[in-house]
Amino acid sequence: MKKWMLIPVALLIAVIAAGAVLDTQRDAWNFPQDANGTDDTLVGAGATTMKYANIPTARYVPGTRHNGLEIAWTMGANAQGCVAYLYAARRNGDITLVWTATLTAGTQVSTSGRYYVDTIASSTATWATGVTETNTGGANTMSRILLDTLGYTYFFFQYTGLSSETIQAQYSGF
Repeated sequence: MKKWMLIPVALLIAVIAAGAVLDTQRDAWNFPQDANGTDDTLVGAGATTMKYANIPTARYVPGTRHNGLEIAWTMGANAQGCVAYLYAARRNGDITLVWTATLTAGTQVSTSGRYYVDTIASSTATWATGVTETNTGGANTMSRILLDTLGYTYFFFQYTGLSSETIQAQYSGF
């Protein structure tokens, strides 16, 4: 083979090899925590509680190939609502607040018989790349948030404003 042909062949091999590793992992929904019906004592409520030791065992750990997360919620009945706090932590690192919002369920019923949150209001993102909210306007669809994991290992929610309400987060990585 002539030398001038080696460059295009090498480029073709590099493109094919790169395409072989450029793949998006598609996972099912994960439910690391049962439906919650009581207010949490927020880890962010005190300066000494945002520590690695306070990361709950019921948390979501993205797969090693997950660069992003999609999160949705179900509640026990239509029109139930609460405030959700999303936290994250790196392996052997302390906790940081990612996002806070008021959530309200709509009329779309999930396969499990619970009602999807369809309204996300009064949200605040404190994440470097932001948090994208979808279907947030109360149209009786599944509202979700999407975010880059930024290399963080643990993600978990805590909730306030629960009395007769129940809420459950579901996570999927991509």
